[in-house]
Amino acid sequence: MNKKKTVVKSIFLLVIAILLIAGYFLLRGGMGITSTEADPVFSFEDATSSSGLDAHLNPPVNNNNPSYLEIMGGGVAVGDINGDGYEDIFFATMSSFIPHESREYSSALYRNMGNGTFENITEEVGLDNIHGYPMGALFFDFNNNGLQDLYVAAFDGGQLFENRGGYFVDVTEEAGLSLEGLCGELPCMAAAPSATDYNKNGYLDLLIVNNVSWDINDELGYGLRAILPFNYKAQSVLLFRNNGDGTFSNVSEESGVTNFDTFGQGNDGKGLSAVWTDVNNNGWADVYIANDTTPSRLYVNNQDGTFRDISIAANLAEFKSSMGIDTADFNNNGLLDLVTTNLEGDMVSLFRNYGYYRFDHVTTSTGLIPSGWGSGWGVLFADLDFDGHQDLVIANGALLEAIHKEKENENIFFRNDGNGRFRNVSDEVVQFSNNEYSRGMALIDVKNNGLPDLVISNINGSKPQLLINRTENSNNRIRLNLEGGKSNRDAIGTRVYVEREDGLIMNQIVKAGNSYQSTSSKSLFFGLGETGISELRIQWPSGRTDVFSDVPVNRIIHITEAAEDDEQSTLDIRDFNVM
Repeated sequence: MNKKKTVVKSIFLLVIAILLIAGYFLLRGGMGITSTEADPVFSFEDATSSSGLDAHLNPPVNNNNPSYLEIMGGGVAVGDINGDGYEDIFFATMSSFIPHESREYSSALYRNMGNGTFENITEEVGLDNIHGYPMGALFFDFNNNGLQDLYVAAFDGGQLFENRGGYFVDVTEEAGLSLEGLCGELPCMAAAPSATDYNKNGYLDLLIVNNVSWDINDELGYGLRAILPFNYKAQSVLLFRNNGDGTFSNVSEESGVTNFDTFGQGNDGKGLSAVWTDVNNNGWADVYIANDTTPSRLYVNNQDGTFRDISIAANLAEFKSSMGIDTADFNNNGLLDLVTTNLEGDMVSLFRNYGYYRFDHVTTSTGLIPSGWGSGWGVLFADLDFDGHQDLVIANGALLEAIHKEKENENIFFRNDGNGRFRNVSDEVVQFSNNEYSRGMALIDVKNNGLPDLVISNINGSKPQLLINRTENSNNRIRLNLEGGKSNRDAIGTRVYVEREDGLIMNQIVKAGNSYQSTSSKSLFFGLGETGISELRIQWPSGRTDVFSDVPVNRIIHITEAAEDDEQSTLDIRDFNVM
């Protein structure tokens, strides 16, 4: 009998042990830790000090009497401004709102020297005359001449600079992009610009996300309350149609894209960022706008120059303090998903696209909960370890120093395990200072080695950060540069499908404007694992589809769309740089 009891007891203890072990791994999964420690993890090096990126982006914040604008920070834009094949960097930052004896806190353009370093050429190229308080920035080719132009969104400003071959000229007025009087009695607080060809005329249109109506005199004596958006009225989003002759027309009201409440609930949007996507795979550009303390909004393209707000029906009208935004197919089901970052306590919001205009909030079920204790700003999808699955990076940063000391606000790296879950690998990835007041963030391939690097803008007197991707594994990869022929020259809105030899089909869309008030590289980076490419399919905004086979791996591939239907699109294959 005693022996029998002993056996039963042993079995009972064994069952308990198994349950405890299972519970442990289930808990780890709930915390976003689903892969084993043996799984490959991407690696980054902080190369800021040796890069030459020495700008101080914003002056220290007054913690006792902060200004609303001071805490907003600025974005960062990536683009090749001189056509040398290397991507340059522009930082949008305070230049004239608060007077300083020097222009230490001015916006800055840095030329990529091709060797991992950058040179400040702001004055040399005519960008030392930026007005207002710059917030967001966008590189795009608005006139299809092959040169990257620059739009700088700003409070009491907003300027379009045309690239004339190494020198930028302010063409805001002649282009019809003056914002004066478009936001009521107070100046527009233009926060985030983005571009797409929403009407398929071959030219990039411009969306400007405005935030709130603000006057510094209104916040005097508010103290800490001055930084709360509840104190200010929302401003309309502005959509400008590109006429194809160097001018734009304001079509905000007629298009229906205003970010104002059309359901009579008084929830006008206080926008901070936007991303153009294609939620229904019909080849027409839709737009999702991240709003602060008001519901975010999804506008679907009606294909006739108008849009309809389906935010509530699509389960995307989240009433949170949303800051940054991005879109990608994180689970490789062929549909573009959405993510927003939010302020403290609101976590990050990940929305899975199930088709038929239905999204589900899957933050918890995918393991992204640990990011919820910081304040999220910039956010990017990218396959950082080239396994074919979109990883996620979040740039965190406190509003004020007092809060920063009390809470963790480190930038967070999540690895996509390929099974619908993410694992927080920040401790394994980060071997550098990672606790700044981060705001904007963009992807860039600094050395043309096919590795997606990161550039991050920080506020409160801090310098930016340049994080170089040092990941080493046996996975193959490709970087695609697309150039429109019949479509817009930047190929914005192009959908690319890569089918691997193991059957996995990945897809990405070319974007101009994402993250937090920022613009990433227009190149697409695909991870191939240890396989090759079975088929490369490109759906251009013009409606043309190109299919290629026998595509080499571990190369930069420049694909130019044919200008005529009876012509062939071309591939230019280049080796990665090794530095």
